[in-house]
Amino acid sequence: MRHDAAMDSSRTQLELLGLDEALRRADAAGATASERKRLRERIEVTHGILTALPTPDEMAFLHSGLCQTFLPHSRPASDDAIWRRRAGRFTLLVSPGAMDDGQRATRVGVPYGTKARLILIYLQSEGVKGREVSLGASMSAWIRSLGLSVTGGPRGSIAAVREQALRIARCSFTLQWDATDAAGNVQTLVRDTQIVEGLELWTAPGVAGRWPETVELSAKFYEHLKEHAVPLDKRAIAHLAGNSLGLDLYSLFAYRLPRLKDGLHLSWLQIRDQLGSGEAHARSLAQRIRDVLPEIAAVYPEAKIEATRHGLMLRPSPPAVPRTTVQVRGLGLVAGRR
Repeated sequence: MRHDAAMDSSRTQLELLGLDEALRRADAAGATASERKRLRERIEVTHGILTALPTPDEMAFLHSGLCQTFLPHSRPASDDAIWRRRAGRFTLLVSPGAMDDGQRATRVGVPYGTKARLILIYLQSEGVKGREVSLGASMSAWIRSLGLSVTGGPRGSIAAVREQALRIARCSFTLQWDATDAAGNVQTLVRDTQIVEGLELWTAPGVAGRWPETVELSAKFYEHLKEHAVPLDKRAIAHLAGNSLGLDLYSLFAYRLPRLKDGLHLSWLQIRDQLGSGEAHARSLAQRIRDVLPEIAAVYPEAKIEATRHGLMLRPSPPAVPRTTVQVRGLGLVAGRR
């Protein structure tokens, strides 16, 4: 099978050259300090994932539906609009909730961007252990646990995390899929749920002494998550933390590749319908995906993916996290075995 050359680079360099020489060549290849840093980090994360299984603390989880369909990459034009993404027989609808600001009721909008993704991954990674999720001793500590630096001001991480937490807490997530029963009849199954119960993620941080050290997942979502949690590697999440497209593709591949029985070609248009990107033209999305594939390969070196002229060819691959390392009892996890 032919792989896209970019997809093989980090692993191939390590296998042929070893870590020290691969790092030396990364330094030589980078034209700027930032590029050298990026190339070194790519080699280092691949080496870490290839040489050591994730520890229990390095395990992350995400609902399988949210591994196939994704939130917006950037702020939607309207806070009133319902967000829709579809993957095959599965559809995700995110309906914005309302808040009263003291003068009028307004929609809060749907979650978007990298911070919303990191919050959702955190809540679900902790949520597989139990419905009550620990947020730590303070908001600053919680933000650091998301892998973010703590910065104030209107453009800082504190304001951004609060906004995304509010959107997540107030939105309703509809998970809809078509299933075929024993008689061959197609049924549409719908689950409407919120991720968390209450507004503690938003209201408490601004009130002195009232930071909630825990929050509860909604009962309905918690029960569904236990059946549909997909294992991810936190080292991969950390490497991709600033890239919504990278996080989306890593999650998609972690869910899809171990389940394949044969090769599957997804067209750029099919991929666009799943991702949270706003490209009107498939060509621009294709280029963005080609640009980010080396970072995906760095954190999922077992992934067998090829970028073609018309889309992505996916082939059966070992899971991003070996099934034997998943130690969460009672979950019907969807990854295969390595």
